[in-house]
Amino acid sequence: MQRSKPGREEGLLLERYMQAWQSANLDSLIELLREDATYRMPPWREWYQGRAAIRGFLETIWGNFAGFRTMATGANAQPAVGVYSRSHNDPAWRAHCLHVIEPADGGFAALMVYVPPLGPKLFPAFGLPPAWRHV
Repeated sequence: MQRSKPGREEGLLLERYMQAWQSANLDSLIELLREDATYRMPPWREWYQGRAAIRGFLETIWGNFAGFRTMATGANAQPAVGVYSRSHNDPAWRAHCLHVIEPADGGFAALMVYVPPLGPKLFPAFGLPPAWRHV
């Protein structure tokens, strides 16, 4: 279920979140999280709580990709973002993971990140293309 358009403050936070992914700016991404934020990755069982733990995990994976691109959507009455990645050898941006975001108190309280292989399979249900070329 998609959601209605976010309010102004929430929309600005979502835009900053998307820009942080696209610019691979981990500091900016972490600033958007509440101190007690959680990061879960279905279908994996691992999860992280708190800015330091989330940063530690993300630092280990960001270097594996040649970048990210994002598209906003909504899921379960919450903002969501489709994150696309590409390898160093492929010019196409391919569906990578779907982020369902729980906003609270001017930041993000929880990130539910549907990772591969499940995440990319969810993109069509949210009107997101499986791959695209972005100049």
